[in-house]
Amino acid sequence: MDRRVFLTAIGGALAFDTAAFAAAPVEAAAARTSPDKVKIDWKGGTGPATIFVASNAYASTRALRRVGAAPRAGSVEIPATAAPRPYFLVQTRGGDVWTAERLLPLQGGRNFRDLGGYRSADGRQVRWGRLYRSGVMSGLTDGDRAYLSALGINTICDLRNPDERRQDPSALLKSPGVKINAFDYDMSSSLAEMARAQTRDQAIAGFAASYMNFIETLTPHYTDMFGHLVRGEVPLAVNCSAGKDRTGVASALILSVLGVPRDTIVADYALTQVYTPPANYTSAIANGQSSPGLTPQMAEALRRLPPEVLGVLMGSPPEVMRQTLAQIDAKYGGPVELAKAKFGLTDGKIAQIRSLYLV
Repeated sequence: MDRRVFLTAIGGALAFDTAAFAAAPVEAAAARTSPDKVKIDWKGGTGPATIFVASNAYASTRALRRVGAAPRAGSVEIPATAAPRPYFLVQTRGGDVWTAERLLPLQGGRNFRDLGGYRSADGRQVRWGRLYRSGVMSGLTDGDRAYLSALGINTICDLRNPDERRQDPSALLKSPGVKINAFDYDMSSSLAEMARAQTRDQAIAGFAASYMNFIETLTPHYTDMFGHLVRGEVPLAVNCSAGKDRTGVASALILSVLGVPRDTIVADYALTQVYTPPANYTSAIANGQSSPGLTPQMAEALRRLPPEVLGVLMGSPPEVMRQTLAQIDAKYGGPVELAKAKFGLTDGKIAQIRSLYLV
């Protein structure tokens, strides 16, 4: 099986277990099993499920096409035939839910995934196809660029520093109509805590401290990001190099403002080490091989770290995000209060964001 398909299948299963659809009568997750097929896992509702596909999430009844049926709970494999991207409605007598692939099926993408589908605390669903998170985009193929263009992604919040952007320029710079927003900054102070770690626990604590530093260093980036969301300038993608640290904080802030429960936010953060296993990078770094998204200076610094520390830094252990959010609670009163204090949000703007991206 193609490795990309395998990762998508595993990640879809994990998302199904951790995506916190508790407030919904029906839970569902989609994962690609082959280039033209998707597996739907579902439970809840009443009786068997009928599955419909559409090229747009939350499409009208007239735009739906029936593609399968499933028993009271379980899995069904169905064709992924809607272009450019299939969205699935799982419908039962007791309720229904929209689902889609979380990891986009890109040939040259890194950790490019949809933040849609998660449930807010009041039971609404984050809209699919509006908010994306990603790693470095320098490896996107022409086909990938055409696919993302067809999805309508036109705003990119690039959280990388100038050296990273020069080393691995985004392939989307070649795409007409795509606006890439970036700000210059020095990230060395944000990485200082991680560089001093000698044990796994120290690495986790250092990572959380670095994430708190991101809040200060990347204030212009996160303020700009929320400005686009308030104005409805979507579909939007946020990216850094690995798509897990600076982007992980950005995603946690977005989901928090949308009222998504903390366990779900932590689970979304942890998905990165499913889609991009740490071993892929630790072995390359140890052997002195280059890796997209790493400057030579960063790679050399990482090579000097203890293996257990490097494993944390290349992964996304849930403890890191839990500690970060706990520190945000202690310092600001929570992520929503932080966004109001530093990133230009108000109660009115938060209500606007929720009206735009929850359904």
